[in-house]
Amino acid sequence: MMKRHMIIALAGPAAAFCAMPAMAQHIQTLGVDENCTAVGGACTALEPSLGSYYGNPSAIADFRRPILGINLRAIDTTNLDLKDTAGNHDIPRTNTKGKYAVAPTLAVYVPVAHNITVGLGVGAPFAITADWTNDSGMHRYNMSDQALFILDISPTIGIRLTDRLTVGASASITAFRHLRTQTLIPDSFGAALPPALGGAGTIIPTTPTSPIIGSITLNTKHDFHIGLPPDNLEAAFDSVAGVFGLQYKISDTVTFGLVARTRTKNTFHGTAHLVVGGLAQTTPFSLRLDMPGHIQAGVAAKLTPRLTVSADYQRTFWSDAIGLGSPAVIKFQSPLLGFINKLKVDYKARDTSTARAGIQYDLSSKIRLMGGYTYHQTAYPKDRVDILTYDSNRHIFAGGLRYDMRKDPAQSGLILTGSFQWVQYEKRHFDTGESANLGGLSLPALSAPDTLTFTSNRTPYSFGGNIQALSMAVQYVF
Repeated sequence: MMKRHMIIALAGPAAAFCAMPAMAQHIQTLGVDENCTAVGGACTALEPSLGSYYGNPSAIADFRRPILGINLRAIDTTNLDLKDTAGNHDIPRTNTKGKYAVAPTLAVYVPVAHNITVGLGVGAPFAITADWTNDSGMHRYNMSDQALFILDISPTIGIRLTDRLTVGASASITAFRHLRTQTLIPDSFGAALPPALGGAGTIIPTTPTSPIIGSITLNTKHDFHIGLPPDNLEAAFDSVAGVFGLQYKISDTVTFGLVARTRTKNTFHGTAHLVVGGLAQTTPFSLRLDMPGHIQAGVAAKLTPRLTVSADYQRTFWSDAIGLGSPAVIKFQSPLLGFINKLKVDYKARDTSTARAGIQYDLSSKIRLMGGYTYHQTAYPKDRVDILTYDSNRHIFAGGLRYDMRKDPAQSGLILTGSFQWVQYEKRHFDTGESANLGGLSLPALSAPDTLTFTSNRTPYSFGGNIQALSMAVQYVF
């Protein structure tokens, strides 16, 4: 259950857990750390950075001294646009706490031998959140409130096998999960129910301003509390994704990088709460929702002593992820309204390609300028897009500045890095009925006698806009 413009969360082990927006749920759009994102994510063949546990674990073999760092990123999604027959609907808040969101990445790497480095990264490679207004708009029948976080702990190792070849691996252990969704129910849903369930058995039009008579809310278990949003987390430790990488120096100036991440298998458990008029019902639910794996390959070339360029290609395997490539099926332990055992959303996500390009220029031994560009291909066919998956082709423009405060690169000291990103969503328009999912649950549509599904849009939609991100990283070399 994804929204392409919503939030990626990264967390520190000391309860530093906040949210930040991005495409659907994937860290790939805004990245893990500022060094990689500042060059458009074209970093599989570059030197190591805070997010190497995710980007390419083999790179950490180049760390010569222990290093600890944190990256904080502020995100603004309020310039994303949605339009229907009721007018324009902006996103008023990036998350439930305000216009902006701030997210940290935390990592530590320690050389344990002349050719071996180990590390630990903490973050959420898959996460979303959204806080929509409920006053008007067809989007509120699809999802008015949502949050999904998968918090990973990633032990990592990098090994230098030869002067030219390094390999590495990281185990992304799903430690905690959080899922919350709220789907509002308009009066047309209740009117279409049979009289035995309190309805009239008739179909009435649904408009962007139709009265709300209820909702279906899902919340995962509250096993772990950190005191910050999303706070209530479901303990997991039942799923591991592998990240495997290598770097090979083709020459003294050209390096090849390759990384692969396996699919993350996740099953969420919690409580579903239905309210329709004066009726309230609660029952446990389960949802299998996998996150996609990917492969990424790239080349970095040092064209001059000061200038380095890089280019990467990435292929993401959405079609293999249960709940994205195949239907997402929410199973209820007790039937809602006496007959709804399942809620199904069919996305039919397809594999996508991503192109990345980056450039670095050293103004001096201490100051480095960075720039980059990323093109993300849309994952969902037009007839399956909904407000949750806010999905179109994306163009990301990035830049950054790195300042090394050390007197000598071989000494200890601080390294500061700042970066920015501009994520531009191509405008996408849907005529009435073009999407099978855009209409939300505003009619009691059944794909089977006991299975409720989303419906097609009954008004034209269009969306687009942009996301901006600013980040700052502090690293200390021991």
